[in-house]
Parts: sequence; C-alpha cells; structure tokens
Amino acid sequence: MPLLQLSVFAENKPGAMAKLALVLDRINVKIFALSIADAGEVGLVRMVVNDFETAGRELESAGFSLARSSKNVEVIGVLVTEKHPLSEITRLLGYNEVNIDYAYSSSIHLDGKSALILRVSDPGKSEKILQENGVRILDVKDLQ
Repeated sequence: MPLLQLSVFAENKPGAMAKLALVLDRINVKIFALSIADAGEVGLVRMVVNDFETAGRELESAGFSLARSSKNVEVIGVLVTEKHPLSEITRLLGYNEVNIDYAYSSSIHLDGKSALILRVSDPGKSEKILQENGVRILDVKDLQ
C-alpha cells in the first residue's frame, strides 16, 4: 500500500518552514522524508510523516493549504541497497512503463540503508513490480 505524503503550500519567505515545523512539533508528528520546492511566491513542502491525518488536520487549522489529489498524496518508499541500487530500481520501473514524476530521500536508515520516496505514475503497479524483484517496499511501520 502506498505511503501517504502531505503536500503543503507555504509562503516562500523566511520563517514559513519554521511555522510549519512548529505545528508538527506541538502535536508530536515526526517527519521522515522532506522535500521543499520553490514555486515563486509559494513553496511546495512535501513530506512523509508518522501521522498523516493528524498532521493534515492541524496544518489546515494553522492556515496552511494542502494539495489533496491522489497525485499529490500517494508515494512509495523503497530501500536502496547494494543488491537493489537506484539504477536497478529505476530500470525495473522504466522497463515496465512506470514513470517517476519526482523523488526525494528520507532521513530514515534501515539496516544502514537509505530510504527513497518516489512519486510514480502507478503506485500499486510499482510496488508489485519492485516486490516481485526483491526490492523492499516501506510502510508506515518501517518509518516508526
């Protein structure tokens, strides 16, 4: 099952990320993966957290806007290893006609390996392909 990602619009100005992080700190929500993209006057903060519903609700209550389409919410987490390096993971997806829209890394390390967050054109198909080839797919429990 894909991981759920929060995509939050934040003003592109000093202190905006601090305000967002403070909201999450107050409710003990942990960020496991984070990406910030500049989009002019606003930024798009993408993150995988340990409590998607609570984080989304509290951020909206604090005045942040969330992107809620499935394209902005569903991502997959994979473990990059010596046996399954980035080149192999991306080859498997590309060979099976799955597009990678964007990717970012995680602060999570499992068994000394790095986690990678991928937004792909078909999360369900991607997970199936990767699992069938021995790539470890991460779930929320792995992030805790």
